[in-house]
Amino acid sequence: MCLLLFSLAAQANTARIFILSAEEWARPRSGEVIAEIEALRAAVGYWDKVDNAIIMVRYPGEDSGELWAAELRDWLISLGVPSDNIFMVAGTQAADEIRLLVGNRDELEQ
Repeated sequence: MCLLLFSLAAQANTARIFILSAEEWARPRSGEVIAEIEALRAAVGYWDKVDNAIIMVRYPGEDSGELWAAELRDWLISLGVPSDNIFMVAGTQAADEIRLLVGNRDELEQ
């Protein structure tokens, strides 16, 4: 019984956070380079494993953050994430990073 409750609790919170720094993003970008960025590789890999998963992109709200997030969204789509599985949220606290929250759609949309 305890094992069953533990496994249900583990499934109830699937969200993981992956952080992409401005320093990592500053490298010249190509398909090969993007696929090597650990935060992106881990986020897309985790998205692929979670049922009904989405990727929430939390980015700095200023103009440069919006441009960064828009380009990142395009790269996520090129890596196989459907556009309707990507949600953009402006206004993170750190100006030098983007946070990728990956998890079950029902959990993250609450």
